[in-house]
Amino acid sequence: MQKGQYVGIDFGTTNTAVVIVHDELGQKRPIELSEDGYPFSSIVAIPKDGGELLFGRQVREQRLALAETHEVYTSMKPFLGKKESNGEPVSFVVGNKRYFPKDITAAFFRYIKDYIKENFNDIDVDAASFSFPIDFSPAARHELRQAAKEAGIDVKAFVSESTAAYIANRDESKAFSKVMVIDWGGGTLDISILRLTGSSIYEMSVWGDHIGGDDIDRNLAERIHSKIAADSGISGGRFEDMQPSEKDHMIMRCEQAKISISDNGDDYTLTVRNYGEYGTKTTGVTEQQFNAIVEPFIITRVLKTINDALNKAGGMTPASIDAVIIIGGSSNLRLFENAIMNLFKNAKIFYPEKRQWSAATGAALMQIVGGNFKLSDSVGVKLSDDDIFPILPKGHVIGKEIELITFSLTEDSPTAHFIFTDSTGENIYAKKSVPTKGFLKETLELTAKIGNDQIAQINIENKNFSTVNRKTTVELNKLTFHYDISMLDD
Repeated sequence: MQKGQYVGIDFGTTNTAVVIVHDELGQKRPIELSEDGYPFSSIVAIPKDGGELLFGRQVREQRLALAETHEVYTSMKPFLGKKESNGEPVSFVVGNKRYFPKDITAAFFRYIKDYIKENFNDIDVDAASFSFPIDFSPAARHELRQAAKEAGIDVKAFVSESTAAYIANRDESKAFSKVMVIDWGGGTLDISILRLTGSSIYEMSVWGDHIGGDDIDRNLAERIHSKIAADSGISGGRFEDMQPSEKDHMIMRCEQAKISISDNGDDYTLTVRNYGEYGTKTTGVTEQQFNAIVEPFIITRVLKTINDALNKAGGMTPASIDAVIIIGGSSNLRLFENAIMNLFKNAKIFYPEKRQWSAATGAALMQIVGGNFKLSDSVGVKLSDDDIFPILPKGHVIGKEIELITFSLTEDSPTAHFIFTDSTGENIYAKKSVPTKGFLKETLELTAKIGNDQIAQINIENKNFSTVNRKTTVELNKLTFHYDISMLDD
């Protein structure tokens, strides 16, 4: 990359947006590095004969034809950091080869790099900042970083998708004090509640859920399949028993129905061809039927997540929010829009013009911010008397390791139980049991630091052990940060 150029990548479940920000004479000018005018499709087609992996929007458009010679996966993002029941990383066997999500993701990033270099004046994406879902586990972030590194991309910073979206759209809402950002995409729902003071952003809470438009597509597909099976007089024919290519075909058609009904409000005629033993079938999906599927998602998942985020921010209410920024592909659903308007009656609601590029733009701007962010609330250990002992204090600087802290057992026990929480003791980040010898006053040594992936790594060492069980590591996410973005307004 040239000096004054910063790349942000929003690695999404459905689409992956890439934005380059040119910092010229104080003007931050974002340019979308698109694939035929759209974000890169996160889909991958793995050949059954062991050939080259295929990626991008062309695969998305030809997925049905490719299904005969390839196994098509709509995204690798949900599989990063996941383990099988035996503790081994999740993998996929296609033909005679085994593939791991991290390696497929690395190949996807190489595809993006090559496409951009060929189509955008020889731009070389050798460094970038990434936005991530709030529920993205430490293991998933580690694998994302490794995949980027294997693709030749140096990860400069991480930032939650919803906070990144605020940074990208700060000019629209910087006059407000309390802002909620809701990012509802294909696979995740992410929420940041921010307190704004001048050029400072304080995350009051960050919260999320693994729910998105893909879940609605699949639910609709299962309902349509059941109707087709019933109308055909075939009992016991489960959607799960269909061939992968047939299920993918149905889900794709249901996604098209979702988009059409959401955009136009009209009923939709859905046709699936060569659908296993059912052949070619046509059925109608009314707006009423579609809304009956979507409404439970809104009530039981989306509104609950919003309420959880408000509670985590100190028991706030919707009336406490001055402005709401809405991004993400699933935010186009009419029932969602109506629910947000009804919930936040007194707030200004913003739908940015370039919603699908917001998180990537904010991630790019994070490179300019650099390491200029700190903890906005302390992380502590709950003691036996319920007091909170701070180990990472409010204002702690990213990358700085704390001085050694020593804890002692208060009673004879074969384990020491650590509860890591915020300053109030209400929001628990993690619980961990550490093996001990079991004698009174036995000591354990604790060190901690936060990386630029926004993960706190805590090491607890018991030197009474030789090597086995001597060190225990705990990783914490969903931390909240304070960002100084004054340099973005220079």
